[in-house]
This record gives sequence, structure tokens and C-alpha cells, in this order.
Amino acid sequence: MYVTTSRNVSNSTKIFAYNLANFLNSVYEHRGKKSIEEVMARAEKLGFNRIIIVSEQKGNPRKLAFIDSEKMEWLFPFIIFSVPTEYTMRKIRPINKEVEMSTSSKSKEKAEKAARIASLFSLPQPYSDDTVKFIISDNKLEFKYKDIKMKINVLDLLERKNNPADDSDN
Repeated sequence: MYVTTSRNVSNSTKIFAYNLANFLNSVYEHRGKKSIEEVMARAEKLGFNRIIIVSEQKGNPRKLAFIDSEKMEWLFPFIIFSVPTEYTMRKIRPINKEVEMSTSSKSKEKAEKAARIASLFSLPQPYSDDTVKFIISDNKLEFKYKDIKMKINVLDLLERKNNPADDSDN
């Protein structure tokens, strides 16, 4: 998984993206002025086929967008979220552990929503028991490794808008 940001983001968004990459045992790179095509090429060069782009609103991290760089397409839904300030103020130390992902929910509808979110991350099964725990529910993403943790509040899922041009026979 390759993690980057949208263009011209605040330091708090960069720190959040860095922390997210650490929990996902991924690579974070500042985007700068790279186009989406350049971001995909960079991810491919590093051996990643899944990209997370962290966008912001009013200087705070707010949206996770996903790209499948092999298929060169956006993956939906995008995740609209809020995150406590403590996860945007200081960088965590690198963890360098595999990620064990699980879902948690109390109803079938919420379980389906959690499963859709989980599919966006496309993480391999870990080979070790010493892993970062990544727990996905319909309204929260939680990362835990020993005494280090991060919680992301899922506010909404942004679905693809139907574009009439996509439905044409041209």
C-alpha cells in the first residue's frame, strides 16, 4: 500500500498520512506537484498496486481515496472521516509489522459496510502473530500495536456519482 496526500496540504494532514502508512506497514511519500499518473507510476515502481490518497478540508485530514494502480482506476467508496487532533500533531515511531485486519459490527447492514471498507485496503494475511491489529467497524477504523494506537471516525462513505457519459454507447 502506497500512501500519499492530495496537493498543497497542511502539516497535520502530512503527519496523519505518515502515521497511517506506519500502521499499515506501508510507504508514505509527500505528493508535491505530482499528477495522479505520476503517483501511480511511483507506486508501481515501489511494487505497490494499491494507493491511498489522504485529502483535507479546512486544513484537517478528511477523506481517504483509493486507487488500484494496476487497473488504473479509482476504487469506491471514498471514506469521509474525522480524526482526533492527537493523531495529526506528532509522528509515531515506525512500527514495521504486518497488519492483521478484522471487522466488527452488530448487525448485518453494519457488517456489510465494514466489509466494503475492509476490501478497499486489500491487505495480505499476516505470517506472524506479532502484528498491528486493524479493526474495522461501520463507524470506526482502529489501529493498535502494543501501546501505540490510532482511531479514525468514519463519518460517511462517498459513492461514485453516475456520469451520463459513462452510460453512452459511444
